[in-house]
Amino acid sequence: MVFPAVAPGDIFGFAGVALAGVSAIFMVLRGKILKVVRNLAAIRAVHIAISALAGIFIILHVSYYVSFPINIGIVFGYATFATALIVWLTGSAFLETVKDSLLFHSSFSIVLIALALIHAASSASNIPILFSGVMILSTVSVLVMNVAYYGLKVK
Repeated sequence: MVFPAVAPGDIFGFAGVALAGVSAIFMVLRGKILKVVRNLAAIRAVHIAISALAGIFIILHVSYYVSFPINIGIVFGYATFATALIVWLTGSAFLETVKDSLLFHSSFSIVLIALALIHAASSASNIPILFSGVMILSTVSVLVMNVAYYGLKVK
């Protein structure tokens, strides 16, 4: 079996999205992990470490492809990077106990992953369109459920 040639920039991008997804899943399971570990500070430290590593890979990905010509896929990539900055800021705001920052942090994290998948699919990358479509629909569904959950919690 021969694997197609994959550029380092693609590997950095895939690693960044995968780590962002792992970080999000880690926080979804935070309650169950807390029952086992019983150390909220350690859970937050692991989440921050995984997220920081994802950010490093995203920066490496952007740095590798910064000179590529602009197309719609690249524009989605820059929107993904801007969303990553918003996720970082809202995460910092949550650590500073700013009210409702967790809603924005989790919602923008989901948007980040969806935009990254749209970026990969529209940039003629190695991700099949069908797989990207399924992932985008599932992330949008989670986003809508997240907003509904927090909306009902506020009332």
